[in-house]
Amino acid sequence: MAIAVGVACSALTGCDFILTPTKVANGERYQSGDGRYDAYFAAVHQEQVASANWPDDSKAARKPIVTALDLRPGASNGTILAATRGKKGEGSLGSAVEQTTAAELERARRLKAAAAKLDEMLKRGEELKKQTIEDKKNLGVDKADEKKVAKKDEVKREMSAAVDAVESMASDARKGAKEAEDLAMKLKAAWTGREEDERAPAKIEDEKRDDKKDERRDDKKKPEPVAKKATPRTDAPKKPKPEASPEEKPAKPAKPAPPPPSDEVFNP
Repeated sequence: MAIAVGVACSALTGCDFILTPTKVANGERYQSGDGRYDAYFAAVHQEQVASANWPDDSKAARKPIVTALDLRPGASNGTILAATRGKKGEGSLGSAVEQTTAAELERARRLKAAAAKLDEMLKRGEELKKQTIEDKKNLGVDKADEKKVAKKDEVKREMSAAVDAVESMASDARKGAKEAEDLAMKLKAAWTGREEDERAPAKIEDEKRDDKKDERRDDKKKPEPVAKKATPRTDAPKKPKPEASPEEKPAKPAKPAPPPPSDEVFNP
């Protein structure tokens, strides 16, 4: 057993990646204390938390049809489609089919966006992973410091685990998107029994966009209402013109008041 482990270790960059558990692999947030890496570790943990909800999102999207068919939560595409064919044409399934199809198309859209984001994170993670290896090589005189060496190894392990986690989540997102699209594409055809109802989701979205374009085109064709001009009435009585007011004459100046009588008496 020791020989087998030794051979395995020699073929890899080091046994520390295999034998030592990491926080990232356990779904925990890791903080290295190095600003170059901690933002990435935080982003990876955030995506791990979000991806943990994907199974519940799938159950929620399929709940209408699963409930209508009395199936267990988490039923596979094959189980759902087979049960739907068994109730082909039943009107009670119509609403559930439409709701589930719409919900699965939306789930597929979100998962595709998540996969694209994770692919970009994976590229960044590969670059940071190389940087952690260089950090270990460039320790210089600090190679004699066991604590510093152990810390560099720890960061390297956690970064490797982060890259693996991102790659795994991206793969799961693509699988989930394909599963959702497949059910959305086949569910209505399984219910109606008509092959023409089995359409690719992209075609469904194209048809919706075409319908909206037609509506806008029809609106443009409608002539705008022309406002009618008001015609003057000939029988309306004409208002008399106001007479010019005569010019006002200037007021006459007031006569001066007579002087008061004198109090003196004249004696001849």
